[in-house]
Amino acid sequence: MKTFFREIKRVCVQIGPYGLLFAMLLGVFGFQNAKRVFYFWISDEPDTNEWNVSLGSKGETDYVSNFWGKMQFVNLNGLMRRLTGQHEMNGVVKLDNGYLLTTHPRETDEALQIKADLLAELDSFLDQKGIPMLFAVSPYTCGKYDPCLPAGVTDYGNDNIDRFLDMADMHGTEYMDFREEIYCDGLDHYDMMYRTDHHWTTQAGFYAYTKLLAWIQAHTQTVIDGKVADLSNYTLTTYHNWHLGSRGQRTGKYFAGMDDFVLITPDFETSIRAGDVSGTFTEMLIDDEQLQKRDATSRYTYDYVLGRSNGNYVNLMAPNDTRVLVVTDSFGKAVNPYLILSFREIRTIIDLHSYELSRAYIEDYKPDVVILLYYAEYLEGDNRGFSFSL
Repeated sequence: MKTFFREIKRVCVQIGPYGLLFAMLLGVFGFQNAKRVFYFWISDEPDTNEWNVSLGSKGETDYVSNFWGKMQFVNLNGLMRRLTGQHEMNGVVKLDNGYLLTTHPRETDEALQIKADLLAELDSFLDQKGIPMLFAVSPYTCGKYDPCLPAGVTDYGNDNIDRFLDMADMHGTEYMDFREEIYCDGLDHYDMMYRTDHHWTTQAGFYAYTKLLAWIQAHTQTVIDGKVADLSNYTLTTYHNWHLGSRGQRTGKYFAGMDDFVLITPDFETSIRAGDVSGTFTEMLIDDEQLQKRDATSRYTYDYVLGRSNGNYVNLMAPNDTRVLVVTDSFGKAVNPYLILSFREIRTIIDLHSYELSRAYIEDYKPDVVILLYYAEYLEGDNRGFSFSL
């Protein structure tokens, strides 16, 4: 036993104060990690960073997913991968032009056909009611005509969209493919997308609004106030290096950099009501809390600032009585604000709650037009987004 303690003493003398300091740091680090995991267990509030792993046990998963200083380690990892020219990290692929992509598997024809049939059934029901319907597909990070995929990387996001739209076309369902709209207008596909996020930019959302507006006007003969669709009547406020999107959260702020976020607000008078509350465009639709302080550990600049617009609103200054129903995902957050300024009433059904779109809902609301705006992800997996109650 004496020999054992002499050996411990000898080791302590050899490592000296530096070893003791290292041991203390390990203790502090372990304590902080344990504290974060304990807080997660009692509050059920996960770390704000987007990247959470799934390991063999709940304990291991919770420990790593709520790691103290996790974002700093992710940033360091991303920086080293960038310096060494690596294209993949934590399930994210960096395209040759620096944009970040989460690759999509190939969806089966059978699964796509089910969704196309459900969409056609909705279109047929609305047609019987004399209500025009448009299915719109938002652009996908990886450009159809300029995919920029690194060598050896495969992705089927655009292929899934193409095959689905072919099936919709066979049914006679009218659709708008924003990939094609952007290409035919001679615009740069990647200028419309965030570098670190799967969303389109706010400018792209306004562009999409003008396209949807033209379609709605052509199918309803609705008159709108012309200044609403003119971007020169808005103030564009740029928050530089502000937004680190869903993919950037998995790779850190150095792997591909951070995105600018542009807030587009009208310079003209507005008055909007939701329920018993009314106010201006900014008061009703914009949550600027995420714009007060830059936070690279949160991906929610886009979602939180624009999130209110996926709701039900009445435009008290609309020069028409047109009612629009929009079924959409988070891409609609960059489009709905301007649809709200154009028409008398806008209601939104979030894709996850597409089952709310029922015969009773249509009979109650009596929309003049129905728009479905979906991201490519909703063509995969189950029938989320297409589970209409008809």
